[in-house]
Amino acid sequence: MPYFRSVRFWRQLHLWLSLLLSLQLLAWFGSGLVMSVLPIKEVRGDHLKKPAPEVEWHQARFSPAQLTALHPGAQLSLTQRGTVPVYQLQHGEKLMYFSALDGSRLEALSENEVKTLATARYNGNGTLKNSTLLSTLPLEARGLSLPLWQVQFQDADNTVFYLEPVLGQLLRVRTDNWRLFDFVWMLHIMDYRERDNFNNLLLIISSASALLFTLSGIWLLVLTLGRKRLNTSHSAQR
Repeated sequence: MPYFRSVRFWRQLHLWLSLLLSLQLLAWFGSGLVMSVLPIKEVRGDHLKKPAPEVEWHQARFSPAQLTALHPGAQLSLTQRGTVPVYQLQHGEKLMYFSALDGSRLEALSENEVKTLATARYNGNGTLKNSTLLSTLPLEARGLSLPLWQVQFQDADNTVFYLEPVLGQLLRVRTDNWRLFDFVWMLHIMDYRERDNFNNLLLIISSASALLFTLSGIWLLVLTLGRKRLNTSHSAQR
């Protein structure tokens, strides 16, 4: 019998695969358990943010037609800064914002304005701790663009808001639950840098090895049972 078809070969293969995969299997099962236990709405911080305020469009005194006449060719859409109605104009890749109250162009928010908007959206029991205009993105704010306001709150969740710098829109909420979820997600998909790539080579190799580990165990069981059945048959013939 060729060696690769022997029980010994498959037993050794199964053993080595189990040694190589044991830590990652533990990480997969453990991270899966943590992710299934954590309520996804709490992970996203939905319970810590109030809905965006109603926009006071009835107070608008500057019409879209007036604005587009001043900026022909631009695409206009409606948005808001707090309760203030705002026109967003896009000309190519350039974005501009104008107050619908008087048509004035909106510039970046001051720190005090950011704090006011963040506090108005905060639904927790803590207090505002710190605010920073970021020049580099932290890992937990990946996917967002700079510049960006980071507003930290002193509460049990270590809540952090990330706000857009001109309109003050709340883009992300981060809490300790999210950070735990993100860490175990990293372990689960084995992307230890970006934490977003579900198709990385390390995960593919590990998944293929885990599949081979399972198949080798099944085949080892088949060989072992077949061997026992053969031994039983020989014993009966004697």
